[in-house]
Amino acid sequence: MFQEMSGELLRLGYRIRFRPGGHSMQPTIRDGEAVTVAPVNPRTVKRGDILLYSTGAGVIAHRVVAVSRDAAAGRYFLLRGDSSSTTDKPVAAHQVLGRIVYVEREGRRISLAGRSVRIRHGATLLAARIRRRLAQASRLCEITAGKPRAGI
Repeated sequence: MFQEMSGELLRLGYRIRFRPGGHSMQPTIRDGEAVTVAPVNPRTVKRGDILLYSTGAGVIAHRVVAVSRDAAAGRYFLLRGDSSSTTDKPVAAHQVLGRIVYVEREGRRISLAGRSVRIRHGATLLAARIRRRLAQASRLCEITAGKPRAGI
């Protein structure tokens, strides 16, 4: 019911607001926070946008990690939750319902659309990768520090 109603409202040009559940978009969208979805033309979707799309099981909101074009299938998107390590199955343009433009957190409305948001998200991802690599290197140093070297 929600999928049909939200899809129809977005197709008619209305924005919708709802509280999605789940943890796949943390820390960008936390479980139960209100989000605002705006209609979107799939031709204007860019890497870094967060899309709401329909599946056979319901609707999902994930971030665009790649935009592709296939001669037979047309435009499609690869999406992934911010806390996920794998991408979703490719999403066709006709499955896209809208773009998440705001999240409401602690009484504030935070924009999730635009270039500055994509740059900030990229910097956050880069910082997280660096932290993971440093943690791995630290564990490796701890492991190797306790072992004697060959030939000594």
